[in-house]
Amino acid sequence: MRKFYFLLILGTVFSMNRLKAQATLPDFTLKNTNGEVSVLWLNQYPIQVNGISVQRSYDSSKNFTSISSVFNPQNTVNGFTDHNPPYNKMYYRLFIGFDTGVYILTEPKRPEINSVIDYSALIVEINTLYEKNIKLQEEKLRLKKAAALALAAKKPAAKNSKNAVAPKTKVSDAEVPEEDETGKVTYPSKRIFTDKDDNLVIKLPNIKKSSYRVKFYTEDYKPLFEIKNLVDDYLVIEKVNFGHAGWFTFEIFRNGLLFEENKFYIPNEVKKPR
Repeated sequence: MRKFYFLLILGTVFSMNRLKAQATLPDFTLKNTNGEVSVLWLNQYPIQVNGISVQRSYDSSKNFTSISSVFNPQNTVNGFTDHNPPYNKMYYRLFIGFDTGVYILTEPKRPEINSVIDYSALIVEINTLYEKNIKLQEEKLRLKKAAALALAAKKPAAKNSKNAVAPKTKVSDAEVPEEDETGKVTYPSKRIFTDKDDNLVIKLPNIKKSSYRVKFYTEDYKPLFEIKNLVDDYLVIEKVNFGHAGWFTFEIFRNGLLFEENKFYIPNEVKKPR
């Protein structure tokens, strides 16, 4: 499994390197290769993109119709191939919708003649790589949930023993570790951790250049809530939002791909004697 995931990452990086010269939204690259029109773009929006539709028209200012909705609009590298355009000088534009309800219609343009790269094959390759990565993430999460449920079934009933030792939870910036030499993220996370008051801190890198969302779960992977459209690189969530003490897990997605999965612990509040 690790070997497959490593090859998948290499393939994605290779494809992205070949597309590094492509236009960044709201601009896009448009190429005509042997009668097939390829629409390509890089998505570097810092906010969540909910939908992207490819539209075409004989005219540059009206009568545009949508010919495709992109399956994964949040992907950093994306594209679509119009295999049977009715006219070789059609105009194309993109409809881009955001999570906030705002949308953009890009400037229309005609395709350039291309004879260097088979963009249609490259688009298929990129979409296939993304789909494999998503399936891999889903299978990994399914196995983790099954393991967590099996572990919960074996736990003794008296799990609130007075002699139980709670794990260390107060993490300062200096105590947050880096990734180990294998690249594996270790506990506690350096991106999501508890502070001295046991509130949760979210500290994400390159927040202005990336799109983040974070999903929170209970210890046995029951969904709690999700945070989208993060715009601040430092955010504090009060512990009361998690409802109770205990272990919690989370997943960080950057630009639509799983970036980190880890856990944190919120202890019971100790009442100070009067």
